[in-house]
Parts: sequence; C-alpha cells; structure tokens
Amino acid sequence: MKSFFLNHIIPIVLAISIVLIGLFFFDKLNSTKIQDTNIIIEGEQTKLKGRYGTILNHGDEGELNFMASMKNKSQLTIFGSSEFCDLNSIPYNFFPDSLGKQCLGIGHAYHQSLPILIELLAAHVFNDSSEVCILISPGWFQHGGGTNSSAFIEFARPNFLDEILNNNDTPLEYKSYIGEYINTNSNNFNGLSKTMEQFITLYKLKETNNISPLIDEFIKEKITPNFSNTKAKNITYIPELTYTESKKWDGNYTNILKTYQDNFISQIHNNKLYVNDDYYKNYLIDDSGEEKFVILNDVNFEINKEFRDFKKLVSYLKSRNMKASFVIIPFNPYYYRNTEIFLPLIDSLTTILDKNNLPCLNMYVTDTNNYEPGTLKDVMHLGDYGWMKVNEFIDSIYYK
Repeated sequence: MKSFFLNHIIPIVLAISIVLIGLFFFDKLNSTKIQDTNIIIEGEQTKLKGRYGTILNHGDEGELNFMASMKNKSQLTIFGSSEFCDLNSIPYNFFPDSLGKQCLGIGHAYHQSLPILIELLAAHVFNDSSEVCILISPGWFQHGGGTNSSAFIEFARPNFLDEILNNNDTPLEYKSYIGEYINTNSNNFNGLSKTMEQFITLYKLKETNNISPLIDEFIKEKITPNFSNTKAKNITYIPELTYTESKKWDGNYTNILKTYQDNFISQIHNNKLYVNDDYYKNYLIDDSGEEKFVILNDVNFEINKEFRDFKKLVSYLKSRNMKASFVIIPFNPYYYRNTEIFLPLIDSLTTILDKNNLPCLNMYVTDTNNYEPGTLKDVMHLGDYGWMKVNEFIDSIYYK
C-alpha cells in the first residue's frame, strides 16, 4: 500500500499542483497583455569593418548591421571586451584593409560571456553556420560574479530581449537562463520591463519543470505561444547584405610579427615588465616609487558565474553549428606573480572547447621565459604583436 501511494498517488498530486502553478503564471501573463507593436528594421549593410563598442549607441542602424554581420557568411564577427581598440593590427581593421575581408567587432569593457550569448540569441534566425571569434580574458573570471547589472542593461538591448522572448524557435533553456539572471539581479535594476518580467516567469516555470517533466508540454503549448499577445514589440530584421572583393596581402606574418615586436621593445626605457612606458609610470609605481604587482586568487568553479555563462555560450554555439573560434588572452606574468593559479581554469576552458571541436588560440603563459614581449601592451590588453598573432590564427581558421 505504501509503495502504491509513493509510486502513483504522490506523482498525480504533484502533477496537478504543477499544472495549477502553471495556470497561475499563465493568468499572470494574460493579465499583462498590451497592444502589439510591429517594428521592421531594414536597410543596407553598411558596417563592413571597425567595431561597435556598444550597439546601444547606434540604435536601429547598429542592430541592423549586427544582424547583417551574423547573416552574412562572408563576414567575421569578433566579440571582445576592454582589449578592443583602434590599432591598425586589430582584426576588424586588419582584415578589411589587408585582405579585403569583412569583419565587425562588438564590445568594450564588461562585455563578457552572458552579453555575447544574448546578442547571439537575438540573431538566432540568422546565425546558423555564422563565423564568429570570441576573445576570452581570464580577468572575467577573477571575481566570480559574472556580468554586472549595468553591463546587462547596456548590452542586452530591449529589442534583442523582445526578439529572444518572442521567437518560438529559440530553445526554452536559454530564455530561462536569462530569466534566472534577471530574477537574481532584480533588485539591482531600476524597475523591470514587461519583457524582463516575462523572462522571470519562464525561469520559474522551467524550475517547476525540473521537478516534473509533466509541465513541459504545458509550457510549450500554452505559455510560450501566448507571449505573442503580451510582447511589447514584434521585431523583424531585414538586412540587405553587402559584399567586398578579396585581395592579396603583400606581407607575411613572420616579418610583420618581428617588426611589431622589435618596435615595441625599442620603445621601452623605464621598466622590465614589457609594458608601455607611460602605462608603467602612471599605473605600476606607487607613491613611494615601489613597483606594484598582483597576487591572483584561485577560481572556485562551483560558484563562478562567469564560468557557468561560458559553458552556456559554448552550448549555444554548438547547437547552431556556428563556425566559432576562441582566443584566450594572457595576464602579464611579470606583473601577476602567481599566474599558475589560473591554470586549472585555463585547462577547463580549453578542455570544453576541445570536446566541442572549437578551435582555440591559447595565449596564456605562467613563466616569464615563455612570455613573448609585445603580446600585451600593458598587464592584460593585447598590443600590435599580440593582435597579429590573433590575425594569424583567424587567417588559418577562416581564410586559408
């Protein structure tokens, strides 16, 4: 009798409870219905080189050019953060200028795994087999908190969130993942939009689904389709793609790498850390004239949100069969005195990428004897020599 109760009665009661909870959220969604607004963003692709630090500052034009870059299989989209700059050697300048290859950079400081995932999710209808390269800084994982709320607001465009929420082809697990973030950080936002509230609703429903799979069809058949009646905007992107002609580069990587490295070393006069002189004087000397350095803390994988975001990003890239590659940027081992403490993290990142057959240029080193001067211009941002190493890697993946 006890076995019958455990195996039959409790699951039935649980299923009924789950459906009732689902109906509660369903009614909540219906009670927030607002008038539909259909928005079409269309036009010619005009951004064939350079970058957008944040698409936020470029409105519809920025969104359209980003979508075009993802749709255009002849254009590489490169995602990064504070290492992005305006050097001629940076990929989104080098490849258009030297090889006639289209390339768009997206990002600036705090543009990390979660914002990149959200941007890709927004382009879900375009990005099957798209070419993307993602630069990973170990600094993202240093404090374990992942994307901060200010960065989320900046990079998670309202139109992007609407597109993700209302696209029935976008898997529920990624919508729920965004909802979990918004729910966890809700107190850090200056109010929640209707779209953000709906992401939270999906997250809570998904959590209910983790208790019993019986609610899964309810979510798919009753909840998700009804977002078409509650969404603030129905976004449609129609980019008209532009193509450029490739050209032969009259240089070679061996020679230009040596030139960049020699030039960098010749301009260093006041330090042995292989950083720019002005940077050293302004940031690496304390008031008493002593040289500064940093001792890194270990990365706790179990609670590191950035590591979790990275794994979710990789999962999505594989699900869309994207032609993705990664670059892991190093710390300057002359400034960071115990860079070996990050080796378990770096090994975990590369192992995940290897298992998913995603090419990776791992530039991380722990020994100063293995560090190539000029890779970084300071303690964690690439210089000309480092960027040309990245270009050589990208060239071997996408253009050879």
